[in-house]
Amino acid sequence: MTEELISTPEPQPEPESVTPAEDVTTAEPGVSGASSAPVEAPPSALPTMEGPGRYTGRFALVYTGLGVVLAAALTGLIVLVIRPGFHPGPSWSTFKPSGGSTTKVTSEIAQHIGSTYKLGKAGGQLVTVIPSKPEVTSGTQNISIKVVAVRVAPQSNTGIAEYTTDKMEQYTLCGLGAHCSIATGTPSQTRGRLVRREALELALYTFKFNPSIDSVATFLPPPPGQTTTDILYLRKTDVKAELSQPLSKTLPLSLPPLPSSADGTESKTIDKITEPHLYTYQLVALQTGGAALILDPAD
Repeated sequence: MTEELISTPEPQPEPESVTPAEDVTTAEPGVSGASSAPVEAPPSALPTMEGPGRYTGRFALVYTGLGVVLAAALTGLIVLVIRPGFHPGPSWSTFKPSGGSTTKVTSEIAQHIGSTYKLGKAGGQLVTVIPSKPEVTSGTQNISIKVVAVRVAPQSNTGIAEYTTDKMEQYTLCGLGAHCSIATGTPSQTRGRLVRREALELALYTFKFNPSIDSVATFLPPPPGQTTTDILYLRKTDVKAELSQPLSKTLPLSLPPLPSSADGTESKTIDKITEPHLYTYQLVALQTGGAALILDPAD
């Protein structure tokens, strides 16, 4: 035993009592010269390190077990993916904005949707889609819309619902004519429904890919020769059912029809969703700054 171990000895266990052997006289305490049976030294109290082979075998068993578990998990995943009849759920739409800020997402949506609506077979775009924050222009000044007030009946102040605009997105559909009217073609009920279809599609995409947005107001182009226009104002709760199913269930046509084409496939759906949320509007200045957008049900 080394000097270091002697200087700091570990506690020794008490030796077991030794049973005297036959014909052997044990020494009495304090009497010298008495013979006694040899007592074996107790085993060393220092821990004995086991051979490395025992731990190596234990680690091998642990790693083998983990490998079996991982292999089983991967096998289950592969079987889940390749088993006959397995299909992932359908995507909501074929187009999806790349993401980013609200401004970036709505700009991508406006560009994509606007490019699919045509004036005719020649391919001119029906209207330009302009996304913006809730605001209106008065001369050269932009005035923020702070509140939207929706009337239940025209010019009635009974039962007005008021909404803030901090989670609202705005679009303006602008043709090439005066006051953003559509300059070419013949105004018709079919073309008016097509414009509402575009406004509806813009709102659905905005709600789907901009979760923070809870309402969309879209200024529609006025008929040629008129200065006033209608607004399609939709809240996210108004189209909850349409957002929970693929877009193709709501608008089955892969491409919008032309303004002169019959749209019997979608006309009932478009009218059902949009007509109850079509409004005329007026702006009222607020004493605290900005303006209130007052909506009256369209005739």
